[in-house]
Amino acid sequence: MKKFINYLDKIVTIGVRLLLLFNIINNLYYKNYYFVLIGLAAFALTFLTMIYCKIFRTSVNSLFDFCITFFVFLALYLGTLKGFYRFPWWDTMLHFVSGILLGLFSILLMNALNKNKDLRLYLDAKFIFLYIISFVALCGVLWEIYEFTADTIFNLDMQGVSFTGVTDTMEDFIADLVGGIIPALYGYNIFKGKN
Repeated sequence: MKKFINYLDKIVTIGVRLLLLFNIINNLYYKNYYFVLIGLAAFALTFLTMIYCKIFRTSVNSLFDFCITFFVFLALYLGTLKGFYRFPWWDTMLHFVSGILLGLFSILLMNALNKNKDLRLYLDAKFIFLYIISFVALCGVLWEIYEFTADTIFNLDMQGVSFTGVTDTMEDFIADLVGGIIPALYGYNIFKGKN
């Protein structure tokens, strides 16, 4: 199964990168520079786990790497470049999935930054739950600040202000947190009874 996941990760990553490169070239040809920037950002994000591994001198599970690349494909390629945000449920679904992925990433980050490799001996399970939820919430807030800033500077409507920006923001926060509960419960169960 591990070989299959490694193979799937490589195939999906190469496929997504090729799609993004084709999209970047196509948008350059048609002078759609906003979409060129989105494509370049998405392409760069497919290297996120590799950069993380280099910085922290560690490795990441291929399944997690696959999930990140697939999320970039869903959010930026399908969502922004191919217009899937026109579906009312798309944004909420992505925020839910990002809550799960960010929660799992917070566990990886905590392990990478901690000098003591056996965290279970020192951290309370309730703290881990709170840490993961807080990390996911912070990332959700930072994302909404990014959307607001991009809307203001580039005269966009990522926040759906034509509908109501506050409603969109609150739906996004709620979806982030509900998604974050899943890895928070996972982290809680890992650390429960290990003090």
